[in-house]
Amino acid sequence: MRRTFTPSGLVIALLGFFLTRYTITFAHAEAPTAFVVGGIVPLVLGLSLSVCGVALAIGSFETWYVRTIARWTVLGAGVIGLLIVATVYGGASSFAEDVRTVGIFSNVLIGGSVGGALTGLYAAQNQAAQRKLLNRQNRLVILNRLLHDRVMNAVTVIKGSAPLLRDDADSGLESVDAILEKAESIEAVMGSVHDLTEPGAEAEPQPVNVPEAVETALQRARERHPDATFVAQSLPSDVSAYANHRLADVVGQLLKNGAEHANLDAPRVAVSLDTTPDTVTISVSDEGPGLPDKNREALEHGTTISKDGDPTAGLGLYLVRLFVYAFQGSLHTEVTDEGTTVSVALERVPESPEDESSVPADSSLVGVTPAQLGATALSGLVAGGAMGAYMHFTTGVVPVIGALYGTQNLLVGVLTHEFHSLVFALIYAGLLTLLPRWWRTDWVGMVGVGTAWGAVLWLGASGFVMPIWLNLVGISTPIPNLSPNSLLAHLLWGSMLAVGAHVSRRRLVP
Repeated sequence: MRRTFTPSGLVIALLGFFLTRYTITFAHAEAPTAFVVGGIVPLVLGLSLSVCGVALAIGSFETWYVRTIARWTVLGAGVIGLLIVATVYGGASSFAEDVRTVGIFSNVLIGGSVGGALTGLYAAQNQAAQRKLLNRQNRLVILNRLLHDRVMNAVTVIKGSAPLLRDDADSGLESVDAILEKAESIEAVMGSVHDLTEPGAEAEPQPVNVPEAVETALQRARERHPDATFVAQSLPSDVSAYANHRLADVVGQLLKNGAEHANLDAPRVAVSLDTTPDTVTISVSDEGPGLPDKNREALEHGTTISKDGDPTAGLGLYLVRLFVYAFQGSLHTEVTDEGTTVSVALERVPESPEDESSVPADSSLVGVTPAQLGATALSGLVAGGAMGAYMHFTTGVVPVIGALYGTQNLLVGVLTHEFHSLVFALIYAGLLTLLPRWWRTDWVGMVGVGTAWGAVLWLGASGFVMPIWLNLVGISTPIPNLSPNSLLAHLLWGSMLAVGAHVSRRRLVP
């Protein structure tokens, strides 16, 4: 489990912002009314693309997912750009003159970028669907191997041991032990088969006492591998994480793998438990030769299982991967000269019941979930509207914000101000994920962070960046420009954003 920030999302955001600036630079010059009519659509599309890029950068999306959308976005802009350049250079007049006269270069590029982003979203969704199909295929292959290998082997032992009870009383006890052992094996395998084929409510992530699950796995491992030494390190008394009843089986499979593949007469396998305010990590270390690359790939990324070959090769590790995937956790392997360490990271259950209701275990990636992004964006729009109304009726500076993008117009000022509010609201949501749980679940903590964030924006963005920007576009502004009225407006924005985010997350986020 890791905190997420995907730079590919910033590529989309910067592309949208750059193209929007380019559009306005060539569109507004002598006809503000024409710009309002003909420039609003590309302005909204370009700024929306930037907002989406920021959301993808800080959201709890897989890296491949964001990269797919970013590649298609850049490809869409590039292809359209090449077509326009070829068209312009094929004409009689100069390239720069045509761009300024027609004013469509950036507009069409924005359209190409948005089209590429939508295509990338479609491609990413298709890839996600293929991964789900891959997971289902792996489940079916494992099911087939379990039935043919474990169950049939156990039945063979039972059929061979049962007659000995009648023919040889001296070996009766050993035969009974073998029958009981294989019966338990069949019972365990059929339980796994049930979870693989028909995962029900009991297979969904729920609070599980991690030390108890580890102790259960250790007890089973010591009984089945008496020659191995199993050492437990750093096991706290009471720590819960989101998993299910298969957590002990996952740990037990890793212990078994370490004991059987160590190639030692008396192997040593160590288990440790590391905790943070957000995660619980179970690490199993052995003295073996190291996992092959194929098995490491299967554990960490869930590669396709071959239907051919040895039906028992890597079967336990594939089961570990599927169950951890069901826990919505993550796996990491580390191979050194001393052995292999496999770590299972799970989302920790909050100690406070109130916190538990507001922080669901819905992703193996610690970041801003799509539902939280939507709730925060809504709060950002409302807070931006309130701040903009206050600024307009007290100082009338809202149209000046539009000057940052090429024209002093109230409509453009409102749109760009809301764009700023959306972007900074999403950044606020990303900042919350970096703080301890209380700051992002309790309303007092969220309001405190939101108010502080508003003050930082007043000092940095409003005090220095905006006046420097205005001077560059020809509007004389003192640097720094730290007015008390602006501070009050930013504090209003930050507090309203935080209150809105807290309320909307509780009521709108499932």
